[in-house]
Amino acid sequence: MFYDYVKLFFAPLVRIYFRLKVLDRGNVPSQGPVILVANHASFLDPIVLGSACPRKIHFIVLQEMYDWLSLRWFYWGMETIPVRTEEGDPRAIKKALARLRKGGVVGVFPEGERSSDGAISSAKVGAALLAAVSGAPVIPCHIRGAYESMPRGSRFPWPARVRVRFGEPLRFPNEEKRHRDRSQMQEFATGLLLAIARLREDDSSEGQSRGRGQRAASDRLSGNS
Repeated sequence: MFYDYVKLFFAPLVRIYFRLKVLDRGNVPSQGPVILVANHASFLDPIVLGSACPRKIHFIVLQEMYDWLSLRWFYWGMETIPVRTEEGDPRAIKKALARLRKGGVVGVFPEGERSSDGAISSAKVGAALLAAVSGAPVIPCHIRGAYESMPRGSRFPWPARVRVRFGEPLRFPNEEKRHRDRSQMQEFATGLLLAIARLREDDSSEGQSRGRGQRAASDRLSGNS
């Protein structure tokens, strides 16, 4: 109930203040276990992604953030999953797998921390491990505009156009599930970031095409006037 109330409050604000646009929301299955992975360059990313996704997300958050006494009650109420900075935190993995077994949605930022310049960096294997063990589909997501609104180090979000694009589901290869090793999971984790990067490129291409179309329409109107 707490999550629903928070979303009911924040989602309209996000849509208005950030002019949120959501693309390909239908790629998120309406039921069953799902792992969402997204780029991470702003403190706003969980708020934006939570507002864009039609289902409740159990985000994995760093233990150091969960330990902030002023915010612990919020993270607890949102049913987030705290993870220690070292990879392979067994407690966090166990909790995330439990959520997936119950048909829930787990949100992961595979880079592990916010980017300092907005660029996509390297992937940790946490999301790949969850995908390999659970067999759940992984939905890559790209968030555009959150970094421009509130980059790392900012204290207040500025108005910006924010877009969230959901990609098509990916799965850890079935034939590798029995013999998964670190290199296979790292390869899959890298592939997830590449999928996010492709969504970013699609967004950029659409924006350029839209811009050319608008300029052409403006030129035609100018020529007719």
